[in-house]
Amino acid sequence: MFRKVLFPTDFSEGSEKAAKRFEKTNDVSVGEVILLHVIDEGTLEDLLNGYSLLYKDEEIELEEIKRKLKEKFMERLQAKVEDVKKAFKTDKVKPVVRFGFPWEEIVKVAEEEDVSLIILPTHGKLGFSKELIGSTAMRVLKKTYRPVLLIKPKCRCGDEE
Repeated sequence: MFRKVLFPTDFSEGSEKAAKRFEKTNDVSVGEVILLHVIDEGTLEDLLNGYSLLYKDEEIELEEIKRKLKEKFMERLQAKVEDVKKAFKTDKVKPVVRFGFPWEEIVKVAEEEDVSLIILPTHGKLGFSKELIGSTAMRVLKKTYRPVLLIKPKCRCGDEE
């Protein structure tokens, strides 16, 4: 049994396929799944660049935008809880939304939650790259002391392609 698994998702096809592949190949139950989504601070800054000029108090406005984003992504995670329970053979799923750089937050949450395994797709939203492994997955591998299971979005697994 895996005591506690961290499954970060960016809601991409790669994340979806990683969960399905884990479900098909894993025979043991999971005690708890930490279902994590990280709102990328770099992307957020790019989106808001110049936006703050429209408001008198940009800090208050930024906090309101962050609150709404966190709320929206928590709703999206909640909508995935039943699928995650099935895929990971568990009754306990803890949705978590964080702001930051995805690889840093994945490593932090893995430590904070004392997970026994991190499951990552090799490529997420920016999966157009021909590289063997995506930059987030590579950074997590380099920075964490936790075991990491990488799952390719496109591979032959049994009868699927």
